[in-house]
Amino acid sequence: MANTYGGLMLIGVTDKRDVKGVKEKAIESIVEHCNSKIEPPYVPEIVPVPLGQSSELYVLVLRVVPGTYTRPLLVDGVAWVRHQNTSHPADWARLRDLFAENAAGQYQNDAWNVTAPQMPSKAAGGLDESVDFVLRSGLTVAMAPDATWRPLAESAVTAYITALQNSLLARELADLVTSEAASASISRFQHKGFNRSRTVRLEWSGAPSGWTNHQNPAVEACARLEVPGAYGQPGTHLRVEIDLGVRFSAATDGLRQATCTWRVPIHQLRLLIDAMIATLSSKEVIEPVAGLAGVDPIAVPQPRALHMGTARPITEVLDIGGLRLIPDAGMSRGAHLLANPALDLATVDDRSAQVKDWLVQIALDAGLLGMQQVLEGSADARSRHGLSGLRRGD
Repeated sequence: MANTYGGLMLIGVTDKRDVKGVKEKAIESIVEHCNSKIEPPYVPEIVPVPLGQSSELYVLVLRVVPGTYTRPLLVDGVAWVRHQNTSHPADWARLRDLFAENAAGQYQNDAWNVTAPQMPSKAAGGLDESVDFVLRSGLTVAMAPDATWRPLAESAVTAYITALQNSLLARELADLVTSEAASASISRFQHKGFNRSRTVRLEWSGAPSGWTNHQNPAVEACARLEVPGAYGQPGTHLRVEIDLGVRFSAATDGLRQATCTWRVPIHQLRLLIDAMIATLSSKEVIEPVAGLAGVDPIAVPQPRALHMGTARPITEVLDIGGLRLIPDAGMSRGAHLLANPALDLATVDDRSAQVKDWLVQIALDAGLLGMQQVLEGSADARSRHGLSGLRRGD
């Protein structure tokens, strides 16, 4: 399984699906076996599931995710592989492919395999300071060998588009656009720009009524699927990226006669980040992505990195009410954030804890104290008021 596409193993369940259970001490035997019999030594991921409060027995769930270790893994010098519920030694061609994947496996292990976005520039040069902030996260999925040469299947791409259109991210983007105006113009995720047999590019855009800059929407998102490589350079990883760009300060300035400076409220930024990660971790997105990569959905990793970029200093973008500036701390125009690998970002509680940690890091990088207290103080006040971050200019 580790040399192929991964999966789950249940220790304590028979082939006839009878749940027998094992003693918790079996974990030690499994770990020792994997360390002594597998080359290089393999450390399994084991989740013990108790059979009941009064029982001393467990079902041990072994989760095998390819791309998190160097392949091939050998037992007595043999690289075993799975094929249609059977195991057999890898032939010469498969063994060659496994050794060739070493570099790809290291790339999969790289926590920064989703690169930071480039901030938009003005036509005359320099950063476009009408952009409040840009967020980017994504997935990098090791592809099955027989999927690297195929074009991206339209049925799976259609399922991916549908998942994005119905996602929490799409709902949060729509809420952002309509928060300051009675009505809005919204274009849902659809093909736009550079699309080819191995590249898919989707755009979402929205603007409140009265927005005149049609070239640059007030809020926009770009979702990309790509199998990199061209003739003579076959790809080994499917790349999934979502960018979110917000120009809402320009939108509010255009809608109001008085001079206003919009800053993103902490609760709004929290909702947007949570929605992006929830969408990338959702079953509805992961299943078509797995289909495009030719792997089991369990082999699709969760998002591991989030990038935030700003054209202006973060202290001029974030609503810093309740936060304290550190004197002479300098300025920050973004943050590069890693996920805690111990957290399951597909669950609400773990994802909420991760987003809180990221917001604290964003504040500290910008020379701001008090983010943790602000987040704890607003934990009981999550009612959605729309955007409350407009501040009168001098």
